[in-house]
Amino acid sequence: MIRPATGLLLGMAAVAAVVLGQPALLEAWLTGFLLFAGLSAGALGVLAVGQLLREDWLAPVRAPLEAAALAMPLVAIMALPVLLGLDALYPWAGPVPPPMPEPRAAWLSPTPFRLRMIAILALWIGLAWLLARQARPDRRLAGAVLAAMVTSVTIAAQDWSLSRDPGWWGSLQGFAVWVEGMMAALAAAALVTLARGRMPGGETGPGEAAERGLLALGLATIWLWFVQFITVWMADLPAEAAWYLRRVEDGWGVLKLGVAVPALLLGLALAAPPRHRPWRMAAVCLLLLLGHVAHLWWVVRPDAPLPLPNLALDAAVLAVLGPCWAAWWLSGLRRDAGAHGPTPAEADPAAVRPARGTAH
Repeated sequence: MIRPATGLLLGMAAVAAVVLGQPALLEAWLTGFLLFAGLSAGALGVLAVGQLLREDWLAPVRAPLEAAALAMPLVAIMALPVLLGLDALYPWAGPVPPPMPEPRAAWLSPTPFRLRMIAILALWIGLAWLLARQARPDRRLAGAVLAAMVTSVTIAAQDWSLSRDPGWWGSLQGFAVWVEGMMAALAAAALVTLARGRMPGGETGPGEAAERGLLALGLATIWLWFVQFITVWMADLPAEAAWYLRRVEDGWGVLKLGVAVPALLLGLALAAPPRHRPWRMAAVCLLLLLGHVAHLWWVVRPDAPLPLPNLALDAAVLAVLGPCWAAWWLSGLRRDAGAHGPTPAEADPAAVRPARGTAH
């Protein structure tokens, strides 16, 4: 009963957002939609990578990741106000679109945009269902899912977030958004696993391996965003430079350099030392999630046609979307736990990774 009730509640909230149609409300809704779409798509990416590489750290966090990926139908409901409020969110969908090259103008038009969004969300729902319902890891399926996600997430990030500045086009930025979402999804899954007391410890156990995964994804996030920035800086590209300049004005630089970057770097510093410690891993996850939320806000909101964001309205929208997504997620987590029983790491942590010196 939790999932139908959650979907109905969120559907009513989406209809209310469309009916009211206030630009500030739609801006806040877009940010929340991108946050939870990124978490679900990131969870699907981590599942695919873990199954493709047969990583043992996936065992304790697999159930939370599967439940997050299977929350895609709820993400599709969240997309309704975005689909119906394009003219208030994207300059190219307004009555007087800005000048753009002909191919880009054809790409960024309302009908193709809506069709792409519907197709991408339907694809993600299908991929999540296929990958999460596998009793045993299927490397071929995981590889196919990963290839489909790389393409679709890059298009989605460019459409849903970065196209708010029609003059901006970043070849790496869509992929960087997805890698950052994978980091945030793994952090959220690890937090839930720690709270349930199901993260095995030990010097070479899945707990430490999951920390290494968080460290790797965090470093990849920093590298991808830095490469995009240094490319624009060295090439002195006016349109792309304007995108960054808007994000150092009106206090946006403080959000980036004062919250997002320090939280990410501190989280990575805590993840670097060897030997798994639950308290340290919890701190790492919380810092990475804080940095992710602040960075997403920094990427999305400066392009809004508003002087400054309404913090109270943003908080109110997140107070609606967050509990709905969490209720769907945790409901799926309980259902999966009851259907599949304990994971191998929960049943016998020592069996997940052979002891040192053991012959293979």
